[in-house]
Amino acid sequence: MKKHTLKIESEKVLRYCEGKSTLDERIEIEKEARHSVDLRRAIHDLQISLALSKDIKELESIDTNAAFARMKKRIRKQRIQRINLQLMRYAALLFIPLLITSLVLSYLHFGASSHEMQYAEVNTSSGAIIRYELPDKSVVWLNSGSKLRYPITFKEGKREVELSGEGYFEVTADKNNPFFVKTPIGLSVYVYGTRFNINAYDDENCVETVLEQGKVNVIVPGKRQEIKLIPGEGAVYDKSTHCISKSAMDIYEKTAWKDGKLIFRNTPLKDVLKRLSRHFNVDIEFNNFSGEEYKYRATFSRENLNQILDYLSKSAAIKWKSEGPVQQQDDTFTKERITVTLY
Repeated sequence: MKKHTLKIESEKVLRYCEGKSTLDERIEIEKEARHSVDLRRAIHDLQISLALSKDIKELESIDTNAAFARMKKRIRKQRIQRINLQLMRYAALLFIPLLITSLVLSYLHFGASSHEMQYAEVNTSSGAIIRYELPDKSVVWLNSGSKLRYPITFKEGKREVELSGEGYFEVTADKNNPFFVKTPIGLSVYVYGTRFNINAYDDENCVETVLEQGKVNVIVPGKRQEIKLIPGEGAVYDKSTHCISKSAMDIYEKTAWKDGKLIFRNTPLKDVLKRLSRHFNVDIEFNNFSGEEYKYRATFSRENLNQILDYLSKSAAIKWKSEGPVQQQDDTFTKERITVTLY
C-alpha cells in the first residue's frame, strides 16, 4: 500500500471488509479508495481472503477425530510392528480430501480458468452499503438489501452481471468486451465504459436507470427495443404496463445514497418513508387519514431516523410511534416497527 493510503488504519479496512464499519468510517475509506489504486486492490484482496477463510473454517469443522478413532480401532488388530505405519497411512487418507478441497477453493476464489463458468455472489445486509471491485477492475456500490451475481472470470467478448436491488456502477472502458447488467424481470443495461445507477428492487413498481457519465443502452425485456441515454438522463420501466419512458433527471439525487446521503426533490411523503425504511432497516407503516399529499425537498446525511421524522413533522401533522424488535419462535427477531400517521 502506497504512502498516501496509510491514512486509513488497517483495523478500519478490516472492519469495512467485514461489513462492521460505521457510516463515518465507510465514507472515509470509500473517499480515500477513489484516489488510491493500491487501497482498492488491498480491499479487494482482503475480501477474497475473508471469503476463503470462512470456507476453510467450515471444512475444518468436519469431525475427522471420530473417523480417525474408528480406523485406529481396526488397526490395533494388526501386528504391533505395523501400527505406526498404518496410522500414518490412514491419517493421510483423512486429510487428503481436506487438502484437495482447500486447493479447489483457492482455485475458484483466485480466478483460475475453467471450462465451466464459476459464479460468485455479493449480498448487502439490510441497512448497509458496500463497495466491491469486480474481476475487470470495475467497481460497484450495492445499496441496502441488494445482491450481485457475477462470473469469477469474465469470458472474452462479454462481461455480464446480475443485479437484484440497487447498484451504482463505474465500469472500466473496453470496447471489445461490453458490459451487461441483467435484472430479475429481464431488463438489461448495455455499456462499454461509464458511470450509472440501476434501481431494480423486487418490491418497486418500476426499474430505473440513470446515467452520470458515458453512454448506456437500456434493453426492454421481450422486445427488440433499446433506449439510449446520455449523461443527465434516466429511463423508467413500468413493470405492470411494460412501458418505458426517458427524461432528464437529477443524477445526484439518484446516486448520493452511495455516499450515505438521502436526497429528496419534490418527493411524496409515502416514497420518503419507503426509502427511510430501507435505509434504516425498519418496517414503516404509513396511515394517511388526511387525504393530503405532501412532498418534500431535503438532504440528510448524519441525521438519525427520529431526527428526520421530527423534521418531516414540522410541515405536516405527522405523529409516529415505534415498537421494538420481537423475538419469534425460531429465536430470530423482527425488525423495529414504526407507525407513521398523517392527520
